[in-house]
Order: sequence, then C-alpha cells, then structure tokens
Amino acid sequence: MLILILDRYAALKLSAGFPRGKNELIVSERINAQTTIMTVFKGFLRKPFGCTTPLTSAHTYNNIFRFSTIAPVNPFPGVYTKESASGKKKLIIISLDWTRPKDPPLSIGHASILASLQHHGIETFARSWAVNSPTFSPHPVRDFIMLHSHAQTAVAIGAFVWNEKAIQSILTELKLLRFPGRIIIGGPQVSYVKKDVERFYPQADVFIRGYAENALVKLIQSEERFPSIRGVHYAGKPDLGLSAVADLEGLISPFLTGLIPPQRFIRWETQRGCPFRCAFCQHRESDVTMKRRQLSFSRIIQEAEWIGQNPIIQDISVLDNTFNSGPNYLDVLDKLIEVKYKGKIAFQCRIEMIKKEFLDKIVQLSDTAEVVLEFGLQTIHHQEQAIIDRPNNMKLVEKNLTEIHNRNIKCEVSLIFGLPSQTLTSFKQTIDFCLRHKVPTVKAFPLMLLRGTPLYDRKSELGLVESYEVASPDIDRLQVDIPHVVSSPSFTYEEWKEMAAMAACLEKKELSSQVNEQSEAIRNIVAS
Repeated sequence: MLILILDRYAALKLSAGFPRGKNELIVSERINAQTTIMTVFKGFLRKPFGCTTPLTSAHTYNNIFRFSTIAPVNPFPGVYTKESASGKKKLIIISLDWTRPKDPPLSIGHASILASLQHHGIETFARSWAVNSPTFSPHPVRDFIMLHSHAQTAVAIGAFVWNEKAIQSILTELKLLRFPGRIIIGGPQVSYVKKDVERFYPQADVFIRGYAENALVKLIQSEERFPSIRGVHYAGKPDLGLSAVADLEGLISPFLTGLIPPQRFIRWETQRGCPFRCAFCQHRESDVTMKRRQLSFSRIIQEAEWIGQNPIIQDISVLDNTFNSGPNYLDVLDKLIEVKYKGKIAFQCRIEMIKKEFLDKIVQLSDTAEVVLEFGLQTIHHQEQAIIDRPNNMKLVEKNLTEIHNRNIKCEVSLIFGLPSQTLTSFKQTIDFCLRHKVPTVKAFPLMLLRGTPLYDRKSELGLVESYEVASPDIDRLQVDIPHVVSSPSFTYEEWKEMAAMAACLEKKELSSQVNEQSEAIRNIVAS
C-alpha cells in the first residue's frame, strides 16, 4: 500500500508539468516522496498496526521506505540495480568542483583518475557538478548515485574544502537510503589527516590518501574484501596513515586519450607535489617521505605538441606548484617555443629560484605567447614567515622582481592576510613592498586553516579565531562555506576587515593597475 502511495505521489508530481522519461527525475520524486509520506505518517508509525513497541525512525525508514523496497525490480532499462546486476564490479565516480566560468566541464584531477580506470577496463558512471553554481543542490548528486546503485557498485568522491558541506549532506542521505555498495572518500580533506579520519566521514567505508589513480584501480579490481593497498584505509581497521603512491611515469594522459578535448582554456600539469612544506598549504606532498614527483617526460612533450596542434587552446593554467623546479622545466619551455604556442600561459614559480636561463626562455616564448609568472610571496616579514614555515630570501626576491620588470615580463604576486603575528601595519608594508618593486598585479587572500596542515593543528595554540564571513565578494577566491581566520592576538576583527578591504581594492586594481599611479596608492595605504 505504501509503495502504491509513493508511486502515485511521484506520478502526480510528474503529471503536474514535469517532463516525462527522465530516470533521474523519477528517482528524485520517489526519494522526495519518502520524506513527504514520512511526515504524514509520523505519528501513526510510532505504533503501527497495533504494535505494542514503537518503531524508531531509523527502523521505519530503513524497512519501509528504503530504496530497494520502493523499486524491487529494475524500473529503468539499461540501468543496473541489485536485482539486474552482473557480478562485475563497477564504480560511480563523482566530482564536486569549484569552477570559474571559463573552466572545462571536466577537471584534470577527475579526468586523470577516469583515464586510469578506463584504461584498466573498469566500468564507470561519472558525473561532475559545480558546487558554486547558484543552482547547485546535493539532491541530483544523490539521485544519480542511487540510480546506478547495486551491491557490486561502489561510489568514489573527492573531498575538498569547497565541497565539504555538500559531501556531508550526500553521504548522510546515501546511508539513510541504504546505498548497497561501498562509499570511498579521497582528496585533500582525507589525504592530510593521518589518524582518526573516520570522525570526519563516519558514513564512509574506505579512505584513500594521496594520489588515487593506481590505488583506486587496485581496490576495484581486487577480489578481496580488504586488500592491502598502500594509502587505502578501511573504516574500523587499523590505520597506518600512509599515502598512496601513483606510478606517475605510467599514468594515462586525459588529453591524449580524448577525455579532455581541445578547448579554449585548459589546466595542465607537468609534475606533482612541492619541494617546500608551507604550514598553511595542502599542495605539499601528503607523505613526508615524498617531495615532488615527475610525470613522464615523453607524455609531457606529446601533450605540448598536442597543444601546438590545436590553436583553439588560447589559455593555459599550469598547475605545478613550483614550475621552475625539477629536471625538465626548461625542456618544457623549449617545446612550447618550438610549437609556437600563441595563447596565454601562466606558471606558478618560486621567486628566489628564478635563473637567467629561465627568464631568457620566458622572453623567447613571449614572442608568440602571453606569459604570466605567478609568485606566492605571502609576506615580507621574517616573524610571519617563520610561523608559516615559508622563509623568503628577500634580497633574491628584490633582485629577481627588478630583473623581471626590466625584461617587461608579466607577473603577479599573491599575499595572505590573517597570518599569525601579522598586524595591519605589517600587511600594509607587504603591499607597499610589491608596489615599490613595480609588480603589475598584486592579490591578497584570507588565510584558510586547511585540514591536516600544521596551522590547522596549531590554531588553538596560536589563538586563531575563524569565521564563515566572506571577506569581500570582490576577492577572486572561493570563500562561501569556508572558514577564514578573522582575528588573532596580533590583529582585531576590525583590523581584519580593513585588510579585507585593501585586498578588495587590489582585486579591482585600484592600487596596482598602473605603475605610474603606485606612489599615490602607497601613500593612501600607509595613511589609512
């Protein structure tokens, strides 16, 4: 009877103007019907049908309204359910991204994992959502997962600081709906937590730390329930806190396989990890035994040729955290020069590591391309640098910024406000330094205490106070649903708001857009 009511409820909603023939919509209406019927029968179900023992809400939901009860047979041709599935394991893989308007529909991290899974013949159901879209809701994600669910199908989701709220909602609903497969969680929100990771995601069954391409393939291919795989932890089992090690030399290129087709804007990587260990950063290696890993040089050269063969590609963001490090970065520049790349390309670099040979090649590449060097300076003050484990050789910084300006190379410098020991005055001095050295673009971002980083672990000791308040909508950085440091023993909340206002001015280029206006801008900052 209840099944009939639920189906009738969904049918009525569909007939009220919703398009027919949409499997995900039907699943969504059935799931939403559960909540409605539960509300109607809330009092009745406490002692149903003359029972002397009240039913708990979990007992009621799981035994009367669970997904498998509502749809005991496969209602959608071509869609696998528990009853229609073969014994072959499959994987639902979900990407919850934070995107800008120009971003590709498929992130490079998600595409790299997909390429590895498909190369090994693993059947996947893959979807991506932008969590910062005004229309985003976790419900379609839940519906997509349930639509493809059966006992031999696991779901894998990458956890990042920007999708934490959505993931918690999705995982909770999957458990309520008795998702029959395993729930696998990876990503930085897992990789940098070396113990007690279950407390963050009690709904999950499996956790993968580090690079997931190889570990996920081994997990899905294994016939064992709990195969021993480096970096893979099973809920309730002893946790070694290790990170997965991917064979970067053998990874499949998502570009060369066509997963990411040629398009105007792409994100590209030539290496992973970082030789530095900044206390605020989740970009460093999650395993202290690893520092930086090189992708296959032959693959990178082939991808550079692919870029040159596709003139539609006009904007590239190179994701390497320190491009000007490692053995191959000059050769990569040589290849881009050879193919005469003509679009914009941005490299993240370490200022102190800039060499003359590197700048020579950047100037040569600039004959055809628009090259931008991005530097993360963060602060010029030694005490602030020491706390965040980000020392800067300021003499080299000054020397190289001057050389970059003299060579007319475009660059931008990013700073952080809200650092431990930082003051309003010291932040102004850091901005002043950048403008005096004629940096054309200066950006400042609020400090986030990312899970598993040293600053995250020391926030109580350092007296750092967090808030979900958005520093400024003008700052081009994800801020919604993410806590930022808004006060500390060295600055008040009101002073933090002043720093946020300065950052917004920088973003709008009110301070740094024209070099000949900088002296006046500096006077305005210092006088404020």
